Amino acid sequence: MLFRIYLLVLSPVLVHAQGILTNAETYETSVRLTAAGSVPFWMQARQYGVMPSKGSFLQTSFLIHSDYQKPSKTRPYLQNKRLDWGYALEVTGNVGRNPQLFLPQAHLKFKYKNMELYAGKRKELIGIADSTLGMGPYSWSGNAMPVPKIQLGLTQWTSLFTPHLAIQASMAHGWLDDREAYVRRAYLHQKNLYFRFGKLQANVLGFLGINHQVQWAGTSSVVPANTNYFQLDGSLPRDAAAFLSVLTGKRGFGKNDNPYDHQERVGNHLGSVDLALQIQSDAHRICLYRQQPYEMPSLMYLSNLRDGLWGISIHTHATGYLQTGLRNVVFEVLSTQDQGRKGPLWGTKPIWTEQYFNHLQYKQGWSYLGRTIGVPFINPSTIQSYFNNNNFLTVYHLAAEAWLTSQWQVTGRLSYLTSRGNSDHLYTHPRQQFCFLIEAQRMIWFLKGSALHASMAGDAGNLYPSSLAFSVSIKKRWGFVDESIPELERYRLRYRR
Repeated sequence: MLFRIYLLVLSPVLVHAQGILTNAETYETSVRLTAAGSVPFWMQARQYGVMPSKGSFLQTSFLIHSDYQKPSKTRPYLQNKRLDWGYALEVTGNVGRNPQLFLPQAHLKFKYKNMELYAGKRKELIGIADSTLGMGPYSWSGNAMPVPKIQLGLTQWTSLFTPHLAIQASMAHGWLDDREAYVRRAYLHQKNLYFRFGKLQANVLGFLGINHQVQWAGTSSVVPANTNYFQLDGSLPRDAAAFLSVLTGKRGFGKNDNPYDHQERVGNHLGSVDLALQIQSDAHRICLYRQQPYEMPSLMYLSNLRDGLWGISIHTHATGYLQTGLRNVVFEVLSTQDQGRKGPLWGTKPIWTEQYFNHLQYKQGWSYLGRTIGVPFINPSTIQSYFNNNNFLTVYHLAAEAWLTSQWQVTGRLSYLTSRGNSDHLYTHPRQQFCFLIEAQRMIWFLKGSALHASMAGDAGNLYPSSLAFSVSIKKRWGFVDESIPELERYRLRYRR
């Protein structure tokens, strides 16, 4: 294991020596040293499952990827191709208490015009929420290791009949295979549809959409005692009738379905309905957004409208890196304290209660390789009878990014949460937790231009273990870098002599 990780450190040198660097490829390598007893929440969260939870460690990573060809500031002669392809391969290794080797990305992708087909593992977020400083979209936040899947969808916003209306959509089939999970060899069904109202450069834009994820099929790792939830051999249905129920959200009706499937749905259905309003000018972009979580069939009864993720993101369009000051601010509130238990806001429809990210068949919950796939605050518990015992939450999250002396990029996150446990295990007194992360980054001369990154994070409260950790890393990118005007300005300021 150690030999493979040492090779990982040397891999950028080996690649460059072989002379395979081309205009279409980008290379990135990094080395990170972290000193910690327990790794704090915000050092682990939204890191695609590559961060350990305990102990000091040395992490090395190497990424090679080729995106679709497009014009750039230094290569204006390039043209967008109607038919194009790309790929990515990323390897990450940890040396510490438990040496680990990960493959966060490995995929091939092809596109024709705006239509894309990709296969493999790719880092991605799903849902309308701040993608950089926020706590992460509700149902797919970049917290777990990317799931291998095959996906067909649109690569960008595509006009529908008129420039004032555009859509983004995709559908995927994936494999949630985890040897440590209660249900092994499960499948993933995923689809999403989003609408944009207004031209891309309009001062006011509206967004509306829905995403839908389903865990389905698989086999229990133990012989089930209750056959109301599984077949006699511990399996779950995976035939055409089961897939139709997964696709449409209708109740199970196939001959291989068990009583639970007939009463509920085949598989673990969840997602969010997203709504956003964006106001933009030459100087600022302000986005107000709301994500409404659902688990079938609460969406039909509107029984959990009191829950959701609310957010505001304020972005300042900088004219150059010589300017210092505040650039981005995000404030979010997540509430999961109701989960349908008070019933709809109006009417006398049935009260349908949920257990966010928990499921009676898939006891590993909405997770992959031990990490929450959705918003990271609903995380795995140590109680094995269910996935999470802290999903009655209220979270307040504030994050900001600023530039200091035109050299240092500083980012801070502060989260405060209270938890009442869950419906099966209510705490006598609500538990509270503070989580923070401070990061600083600047360009340095090493290797003809690298980025030095330092961070400090900590947790305090009675929900997570108290912790404090420090981390320092260096990252180098070269090749066909995604070149923006500010990035070029920063490079020229440092190396024009």
